Amino acid sequence: MFENLQLDVRRNLQDYAPRGLLHRVALCLTLNSIHAVSLIRFQFWCAQHHIPTLFAAKLLFWFFKIEVSKAAFIGPGLRLPHPMGLIIAPGVRIGPDCDLYADVRLVLANGAKQGPQIGNHVFLGDGAKVVGNVSIGDHAVIGVSSVVTRDIPAHATAVGIPAKIINDQNDRASDNR
Repeated sequence: MFENLQLDVRRNLQDYAPRGLLHRVALCLTLNSIHAVSLIRFQFWCAQHHIPTLFAAKLLFWFFKIEVSKAAFIGPGLRLPHPMGLIIAPGVRIGPDCDLYADVRLVLANGAKQGPQIGNHVFLGDGAKVVGNVSIGDHAVIGVSSVVTRDIPAHATAVGIPAKIINDQNDRASDNR
């Protein structure tokens, strides 16, 4: 838990370029993104140690309107620049170093038990929805308010309802964010 949380905090702080320990501590105490990822990691830690997750889940919902299934998998380096309104269903897998903006929905469809599979270094813009057992490749970019119902290959940029690929070689792979 603590290794993943450390990477999460590092990624969420990089936009602010903390100039020292005191600045870093102040940011950790005030940034909503740090609070949200900490509660998500705490919820997973509780589930892993067979401790009821209700407390962490309710805090996530009350403060951030975030619902994360304890049966989901979230890799290290999760970045939540605007942590409001996220829904992550059971069976969802999110790879390392992904960016999820406000109101992202990763949900099941048609009674399926397997949720979306999100690759490494994926960007999901505000209001993006990924529905069903679909796969999003590494370094993909899903635009604001897009609805993904089909697989998206690696390095692609997809936008619209339903999401259509507009670029199959974005430069996010070379982005060091």
